[in-house]
Amino acid sequence: MEKIEKFECDDIYEAEKLAGLVAVQEDNSTYIHSIANVIENEIVIILKDRSCHSILLKDSSNAVRLKGLLSEIMQGEKTISESSFEHHTTRIIIDE
Repeated sequence: MEKIEKFECDDIYEAEKLAGLVAVQEDNSTYIHSIANVIENEIVIILKDRSCHSILLKDSSNAVRLKGLLSEIMQGEKTISESSFEHHTTRIIIDE
């Protein structure tokens, strides 16, 4: 079953960055290794190459929801099938 999750970002650049960071790789995995921190409306993601990337969301509730979703994905409970963005919003399609 597919589910669409939408996250409102601070601006179009942040929405594009989030869509790219959670994009599905050739082996059907994501490049996300872990979450370093959530500070108010900002989430810091660590990629598999150990680089850190900050994403500014519209508010703290979007950041907390994104952290929860990414945690479920990293634990293998859910998988991302597609990600895209439009204006300030990133859309992530999840297979549950």
